[in-house]
Amino acid sequence: MKNVYVNQVGFLENAEKKAVLNFKASDFSVKNEKGETVFSGAVKHFGTDDISGEDTYVADFSGLTKKGSYRIEADGVTSVKFGIGENIYDRLMKDVCKCFYYLRCGDALDKKYAGVYYHKPCHLSKATVYGEDVPPVDVTGGWHDAGDFGRYSTAGAVAVAHLLYAVRFYKSLLNVEFDIPKVPCDRGNLPDILAEVKVELDFLMKMQRENGSVWHKVTTFNHAPFVMPEDDREELFLFSVSSMATADIAAVFALAYTIYRDYDRKYAERLLSLSKKAYDWLLKNPEPLLFKNAKGSNTGEYGEAEDISNRFWAASALFEATGDASYVKDITEQKERLSKFDKKAKFKGYQGDVFTCLGWAEVAGLGALSLLLKNDDNGLTKEMKAHVIGEADRLCKVSKENGFGLPMARKDFIWGSNMELLKYMMILSVARDLTKNEAYGRVLGAGVDYILGCNSMDTSYVTGNGEKAFKNPHLRPTAVDDIEEPWPGLVSGGPNTGLQDERAKEVPKNSAPMKCYLDHVDCYSLNEITIYWNSPFVFVLAGLLK
Repeated sequence: MKNVYVNQVGFLENAEKKAVLNFKASDFSVKNEKGETVFSGAVKHFGTDDISGEDTYVADFSGLTKKGSYRIEADGVTSVKFGIGENIYDRLMKDVCKCFYYLRCGDALDKKYAGVYYHKPCHLSKATVYGEDVPPVDVTGGWHDAGDFGRYSTAGAVAVAHLLYAVRFYKSLLNVEFDIPKVPCDRGNLPDILAEVKVELDFLMKMQRENGSVWHKVTTFNHAPFVMPEDDREELFLFSVSSMATADIAAVFALAYTIYRDYDRKYAERLLSLSKKAYDWLLKNPEPLLFKNAKGSNTGEYGEAEDISNRFWAASALFEATGDASYVKDITEQKERLSKFDKKAKFKGYQGDVFTCLGWAEVAGLGALSLLLKNDDNGLTKEMKAHVIGEADRLCKVSKENGFGLPMARKDFIWGSNMELLKYMMILSVARDLTKNEAYGRVLGAGVDYILGCNSMDTSYVTGNGEKAFKNPHLRPTAVDDIEEPWPGLVSGGPNTGLQDERAKEVPKNSAPMKCYLDHVDCYSLNEITIYWNSPFVFVLAGLLK
């Protein structure tokens, strides 16, 4: 089938603008809503690439800068509608931010703000500490992690980190309002993004034990059936402590301290105190305490092969937050351990430099971001800059190998490939800021275009944004709430050559990586959502709109 693939939301006025065709054409035109041709040009042949499997042609219309609504035509084929304008991403940004509100657990939703997507209070019972004879614990609140109702310390910490690093790098995110309840602070009200993040921070505080260690997760013993959150009434369990969870919480509380101290000093000081408490536990327990699901339990494991990157992040975040040079020794030690571990090729699911990996598992890149923010004129900062710029250069090289200009190779199309792309885009965004090299910006823009519909599925991977946005996420509430449209702003996991669920087997055999996707609620390996797939997109958009 002939298609003109294009970013279905649109483009900033002065941005590079491209569409990709999967058929031969010599020229193209851009038409406004009246059907008038406002731009025309020649089509450039790229060739067949490995990730789409299509013979691709590129239509460049960067010269069109006038605000408006348009379609592209070539050889009788017409694209979906898209816009151009300085505010073209405003609604998108609000939608991807507000998703966290809809994912709130407990009694935090308000009909005034949730509207038709409101659900009753859920998961309010205390949680049994699995395998221990101790009183049940109140761990209410936070965000549901993904398509299920679990709440996980490492995943939550990483999502919060993406959002808070976005605030640190791009202050304009503090001005984004997305219609959630106001939260008072010493300076009036918290900015919306900080009010929403505080929901998860408050929950993560409850996940910390008196000795500073952190429970890995709180879930029912097995995944709930497809029911509304309030109808999931099975017993909640707190599953064992892990050193990864403890390190991630030490890191993200220290990071949060650097921001919330400007709004609520008492709250920020508590965050820093709990961060240090977690870090002290890590020092007293230097051996990794990894996590495995209890026998018979099938909720998200979030297992990791090591905790070195987590400890590196914790030390780096505390150093940046406090300026205490005693953390430098630990940073250096963990950095060296991590380098040795990486050389053994034990890191899975990440193709680039481990010091640019931004979660959910390997998190050394988050530590690198803290060291960049510290911005000391020393070897550590220079080394982290070199890692980021080197990775950005690698991504630019990869982008030249496909017609979509995408920094993705065949091996990147794994479970959650859209997160892989968004993490790459975070690195490109930071590298562009460090160097002012617009080559990074061009590849970053191509990634945004891909997420929003310029892909060989002709699909926007963000609900409610784009003429052909996906509509059937693997997400319990939107599957059973009797509302036709899911709430807007959800980011799909995206194409995955692994095809690990039964419904995904319907994808034709030997499909190109970019085509290993189905918009179906059963496809948890292709079409689930998670908090840490939305959070890097917030970072990317904040950098784009700074």
